[in-house]
Amino acid sequence: MNRYRVHVIVEQRVYFMIQSDELDPGRITQYVGVEPTRSEAKESRRGRKSERLMPPRHEWMLDSGLAATTSLDEQVEAVMNQLAGAWDRIGELAAGGATATLVMLRSFEPGEHSSPGGLFLNEEAISFLHRVGAHLWIDEYDLS
Repeated sequence: MNRYRVHVIVEQRVYFMIQSDELDPGRITQYVGVEPTRSEAKESRRGRKSERLMPPRHEWMLDSGLAATTSLDEQVEAVMNQLAGAWDRIGELAAGGATATLVMLRSFEPGEHSSPGGLFLNEEAISFLHRVGAHLWIDEYDLS
């Protein structure tokens, strides 16, 4: 009897996020010089359950632009390529109080065959994140 459940990756997503208390998404875009995939102004909506104003900070996000079935490695590379000329400006924002974060997330559900596990960041990606003072956020969800 197999004691381990087999899981299949349902979705994988990578995006880069800049959050700021002071700079709204439009000003972040002007400063970085890259259009975000999505953005949200600070306290622009109410939470469904809490009715609190959300999000607590301005948010600027750049998705990989690849399908949710694309490997995380390829999605990280796509995000890094889109931001290639903007790393110094992102570092300046982070030094000034903004938060820069590379977000990697995956969702799993029970399935017939297991999906390859593990997360990988190459030396170049780690170097860029370190240089600009960015964080790494890894999020995984079991949908069973």
